[in-house]
Amino acid sequence: MRILIIEDDETIARQLSGYLEEHGFVAVVSRDGEDGRYLGLEEEYDAVLLDLGLPELNGISVLETWRAKGVAVPVIVITARTSKLETIRGLEAGADDYIHKPFDLGEVLARLRSVIRRGKQQLKRELSYQDVVLDSGSGKVFAAGHYIKLTRIEFLIVQYLFHNQGKVVSVTELSEHVYRDFDRDSGIIARHIANIRKKIGTHIICTEGNRGYLIPYDNDKS
Repeated sequence: MRILIIEDDETIARQLSGYLEEHGFVAVVSRDGEDGRYLGLEEEYDAVLLDLGLPELNGISVLETWRAKGVAVPVIVITARTSKLETIRGLEAGADDYIHKPFDLGEVLARLRSVIRRGKQQLKRELSYQDVVLDSGSGKVFAAGHYIKLTRIEFLIVQYLFHNQGKVVSVTELSEHVYRDFDRDSGIIARHIANIRKKIGTHIICTEGNRGYLIPYDNDKS
């Protein structure tokens, strides 16, 4: 899953992005409000970690702009400000949760997973197709009851396809959610898909012509 971190403190941004990537996320970092506002409008993310005291444009204004434009991405505000009025203002602007600095990285991870679950009610702890199971809680994939060791990129691909089960996902969309940068050719994704099929089975990921890839539901005939 792809997370946008809008934080001007380089140390905090690095700690957050490193920790989240260790736990299976793709982290995109923005250092000012105007750039973060643009990224939130133009690109797709599963959730956002948003600081309030940003250069160029403050976090509340960023959030208000997104909500006015219909951007419904889950947003957790991370701030050193402790005023109750500030918290109320953020929640009224459309924040889904609040974390005050200094924070525990484990708490950020737990809250992030919680808002993503709430934002995507279709997500379950376990997603499956035939004998293959993705356990979102542990971040593991099983086939016929056996744990399958995947590389980080392979896991992110399987996770994203499962979270979009039944939908054809284009190579571009898949690349955006498993890499920090998007300048990747389709051949790289195809090689990862081939490796996943070798480890799990050729049935797990279907190729839909030139449209992309999907993991179908068990009752699909594709």
